[in-house]
Amino acid sequence: MEALGTTSLGERSPWQDLPSELLGLVLQRVPSHAGRVRLRAVCRPWRDGARLQPPLPPLLPLLLQRDGTFLSLPDGTVHRIPVPDGVSCLMSTGTGSMLFLGHGDGRCSLLNPFCRDTTTPQYVDADCFGFQIPSGDPIVHNVRKVVIMSDHIITIQKTFEGYNCALSIRRRGQSTTTVDVRWMPHVAAYSFDAELFQEKLHIILSTHVGTIDLYVMDLIKDDNVSLQCILSTPVDNLFLPFGHIVDRYLVSSGDQLLLVKQDICKLYNKLMSAQFEVFEATDLSNGHAQWRKVDTLMGRALFLSAGCSMSLPASDRYAGAREDCIYFLCELGCYGIRKENLSFGIYDLRKGTLLSLPSETMVAQQGPQIASWLFPSNT
Repeated sequence: MEALGTTSLGERSPWQDLPSELLGLVLQRVPSHAGRVRLRAVCRPWRDGARLQPPLPPLLPLLLQRDGTFLSLPDGTVHRIPVPDGVSCLMSTGTGSMLFLGHGDGRCSLLNPFCRDTTTPQYVDADCFGFQIPSGDPIVHNVRKVVIMSDHIITIQKTFEGYNCALSIRRRGQSTTTVDVRWMPHVAAYSFDAELFQEKLHIILSTHVGTIDLYVMDLIKDDNVSLQCILSTPVDNLFLPFGHIVDRYLVSSGDQLLLVKQDICKLYNKLMSAQFEVFEATDLSNGHAQWRKVDTLMGRALFLSAGCSMSLPASDRYAGAREDCIYFLCELGCYGIRKENLSFGIYDLRKGTLLSLPSETMVAQQGPQIASWLFPSNT
């Protein structure tokens, strides 16, 4: 690529001396992560100039598709990355820039697809994550979310007996196969999500007795875990209309911890049947926690999916996210061969309207993986 910066006589090309402010304007208008990377690679002066730019507006994330490919929004480019043979589970982690790999023999690993380097070269035993593939079916597995903390990895699992959820906590960088902590709520829960907020893990449960419970986790001396329920509220509709699926997501959004309620009817059009409500957790530290309904995301956008949910500043001028909008991917069936049951779209929280995703027609509907968002770092 450096050869592009010289003429046939070996002279320096004048376009290499693009003023820094113009280079910044060009970078802002590049609509894809891959495009920003390619622009920086044109020549050394551009690469050096890009490092001096202020933080760029965030782009839309990549969509990790059911077939294991990545769809770039809004340009519709499909990317493929090499993964080891025998991977039966490929999903985004809660931090958004890493992939969790579950192998057919029960081993697990982490992968950074943007530097092509596996961050944990050792494979850990299935007991560490509670990773299971019942009946030898690689499509069906129990891991629902992986949250990476500075010293620990948190795994949310769906149990196949009792319709409950469990939490496994493991130290990072340890070769031992011993599970540090395995926690299961005392009341069976049909919905379970976790989110890092202000350096603490928060867990939301939708229980079978009709409550929404919020827990906060503290790690004590690296060996003991304290899990405390700080808020329990009754659900507003214990008996759902036929065909409706309700999921709840925790999302850290700026200085807010948000609970997003998603109601989708799988009997009708996947897009037009989606409804959302957003609540902010208030007074978390004084013992009087409560949920407060909000109708604005304070200049941000939310991205919801089973493996990874995140908040980004809105920047819709240059192929970024729309303000006060929720970009959602919803699996209407998580077990067995799935076909035509992936719901996705954009919900405008202020207007209460639904829009299609950019490049909607390119989204892969079939495959063994669970669709989720992936947020490239350093682009």
